[in-house]
Amino acid sequence: MRKSRRIAVILSGCLLVLSSWLLTSCEREEHYCSVSDLSVRKVAVVLPFENGLREQWEQCLNLCNANLQTAFCYAGMGVKLQFEWYDESTEDLSALGQKLLARKDIVAVIGGHHSSSAMQLASVLCKGGKNLFTLGTAGQLTRAYSATGNLWVMTETDVTECEVLLSKAIQYGAKSVALLVNGADVYGQTFLDWYAFQATELGLQNKGTYSYDGSEAQIAQQTKAALASGADFVLCASSSVEELKTVLSTKQSTLHNNRMLMAESGFAGNAISELGSLMEGVEGVCYGADPESGFDIAYQARFNRLPCLGEAQVYDAAMLIAFASYVQMLNEDLTFKNAMRQLVDGREQGKSSWRSEDMVWLASMLAKGAHPDISGASGSLDFDARAYTNVLHSVYYNYLVYQQKYIFLDYNTTDGSRRTDPTLASWNWKKSQKQDISYEGEERVYPPLDKRWALLVAASKGWENYRHQVDVLNIYQILKKHGYDDDHIVVIMEDDLAKNANNPEQGVLYSRMDGVNVYQNVQVDYHPSQLTPKDIPEILLGHASERLPHVLRSDSDDNVFFFWSGHGSPGKMCWLDTWEGIKKDDLEKCLAKLEQSGNYRKLIGCFETCYSGGVAEAADNHNGMLFFTAANANETSKADEYNYNWDVWMSNRFTATLQDCMINSPTQTFGELYNQLFLSTVASHVCVFGHKGFGSLYESNLGEILK
Repeated sequence: MRKSRRIAVILSGCLLVLSSWLLTSCEREEHYCSVSDLSVRKVAVVLPFENGLREQWEQCLNLCNANLQTAFCYAGMGVKLQFEWYDESTEDLSALGQKLLARKDIVAVIGGHHSSSAMQLASVLCKGGKNLFTLGTAGQLTRAYSATGNLWVMTETDVTECEVLLSKAIQYGAKSVALLVNGADVYGQTFLDWYAFQATELGLQNKGTYSYDGSEAQIAQQTKAALASGADFVLCASSSVEELKTVLSTKQSTLHNNRMLMAESGFAGNAISELGSLMEGVEGVCYGADPESGFDIAYQARFNRLPCLGEAQVYDAAMLIAFASYVQMLNEDLTFKNAMRQLVDGREQGKSSWRSEDMVWLASMLAKGAHPDISGASGSLDFDARAYTNVLHSVYYNYLVYQQKYIFLDYNTTDGSRRTDPTLASWNWKKSQKQDISYEGEERVYPPLDKRWALLVAASKGWENYRHQVDVLNIYQILKKHGYDDDHIVVIMEDDLAKNANNPEQGVLYSRMDGVNVYQNVQVDYHPSQLTPKDIPEILLGHASERLPHVLRSDSDDNVFFFWSGHGSPGKMCWLDTWEGIKKDDLEKCLAKLEQSGNYRKLIGCFETCYSGGVAEAADNHNGMLFFTAANANETSKADEYNYNWDVWMSNRFTATLQDCMINSPTQTFGELYNQLFLSTVASHVCVFGHKGFGSLYESNLGEILK
């Protein structure tokens, strides 16, 4: 899965690169010529400026421009980049995005060093048709805006960085891990989404996820809890140097000897200068330049410092913008986006690099109509072939702070062996930790089936939670097509979307971009705001009252389908935005009463929430009950399709797969359904509960739910 390259192996090759670079640098200065007809392309640069970072970005891009001018000098025509500078830390990024979007003279934007900033810029620029080259690494960024075709992410996502951290822990002999993360930040969210899944796949014992909201007190509290978990390694995905200070100070004050591995915040440009002795011995991983490119060594020789985090990627972004503009000049019918795609699709003879002499060769080859392979300071600039959003392979430093300096212990790259599809740089994984659903007991005997009932719950509200209600509506429409009448379906949803002010098509709701309106002839029985979680057992048990007139009136000859979509937290399926919800014990009591009452023949449940496995475990103690969950007790479930025009996720992956199975394979066995859900649900482990008391999953099928 990983290729490790030790420093000693790299140095010999890099010294050759260094000598070559210094030589060509001197030659360039002696023989430099100017070209009067270089075409100026304006590029906006939106990056943080604090602690001298602007000067570093300027040095980097000036070097790129000098090398470009040398290349185009020999070509006789070409591009000169002109940079406009904006401070990411102080600008109103939404307003700036609108301003830059309106500027026809700005060919592209380089920016969003932090994922939260990149999200703000992408929501305006990419949607509006302006190309954004970003360092933002949040998985949500690429999934949300890849469909625009205007987002170019210069690294793999944090999905990969999380994997690298876990792999590094394994290399050090770890058997157990814990995660400390800012769950309120979009950067931390990717780690929150993927850590538990990857730990399971890599065979590591998960000692827990410890999420904080950024406040100093909570960071300290969660740091202590993570260290007390007994994990061999605690992975720390802080979102800033300020957060890292609290983490390190807290660790220093405890007696726990767990080792910590930091994500990229530990390699921030001001971490050592700001935190001083607290940083001594800090180890972690972060993306950087490919050591085989020689960029780091040549850069240090020229500027007497290492590149800061992301500098190699910024250099490559500028280089790509210049050469895509050059391809446009050579092919006037191409848009910038298509010129970029043509450029990075090149696989013909040779391979260029970031150095001036290779840029000379690249320009000459492009002028001849060739499509050479292109590489940069950060390595091979291969983008996913479907969406062209992410660089597919990044290099990660394994850094250590020693005597107040960074040293690199190792380098790690990915080879894609765990991916089922390279699109969006490691979004899809080959899953191996499959549940044993075999059944060796005597087959259970059930009475003949009479009627079917369904309880459909969307436990959230608001436009931002669009997908939960639409999931329920889609299931509702499927059941209606299979003969259910409204007297046999209880629908609980807030019903605040169809006429929501954010809905551009009033009265219409879709579960997919190319789908049909699922808000047709819908009978909603209750709004969650009118109920409490304690009402759910009453409805399932058929306890009608003046306040709860609509309940399931099932008996021992009837099947019951129970679907729930919403948010979850560890050990609980949440109810709206309150602290209330349904816990495992709550469901256990409900299922016990249901079994005692005999008000069902078979109960089939499907729960689409984060951490849903921790609740549905209750079904293991009962007979005739089968529950599928989108995730296990430690994992988050994942949204599926993002509508960037409406700014909402339209569905969830688990439920979208379930719906496809119900529509296309209505006689599929439950065993086959589990296999399909397991393979198609991304970044979480679909679980089955209650199957030991249900009978063979290959002897009953979706016909238990569908007529």
